[in-house]
Amino acid sequence: MAQADRTKSTVKMLFWLLVSGGLVFYMVHTYRSGQMIHWYYYTASVDGYAVNARAFIDATPERPARLAIVPAAVIDGLQAVPVQAGGRLPRGANGVIAMRELEAGRRVALDSAANTISVMVPSEIKEQKGFKYKDTYKHKGIRTNPWAGLWNVAIVLGLGLSLGLLAEGITDFCGLKIEKLDHVIGH
Repeated sequence: MAQADRTKSTVKMLFWLLVSGGLVFYMVHTYRSGQMIHWYYYTASVDGYAVNARAFIDATPERPARLAIVPAAVIDGLQAVPVQAGGRLPRGANGVIAMRELEAGRRVALDSAANTISVMVPSEIKEQKGFKYKDTYKHKGIRTNPWAGLWNVAIVLGLGLSLGLLAEGITDFCGLKIEKLDHVIGH
């Protein structure tokens, strides 16, 4: 292999290695920082209280979880933040307890004197159209950001393209020349 070809293949490999590494770092950073989750849990689709459903998953009627109703930009632990339909969810929220659930009082109850919400049944098995499913407050009452899905597809396509070009750069660097098969029908 000539020196110019070797230099060109080295630069190609290193460039796509940096691009691929940068995309992987960016994806991991957006996940670890909570940005991806904040994009997914975007706005409330009903009036109610934004909650982190993982915080009270082990509540029972004998030991209900008590959520403090607080106005906050970030939900930390057993907190509930009032939200309106179409309003932005606070960070850390992954569901909304709707006002109609509070009015029914079967799974959750509002104690306005203590400014708390008691969660007695965080999940239950329901049946609809012949299918049984676990009904929890996670993913409930939210509207996702439509641009988050497009961002996800763009990142995956960019990563796939950069990894493919990185593989091509590695084969050029190693001096491997893979010839394409000529598929001719009828011969």
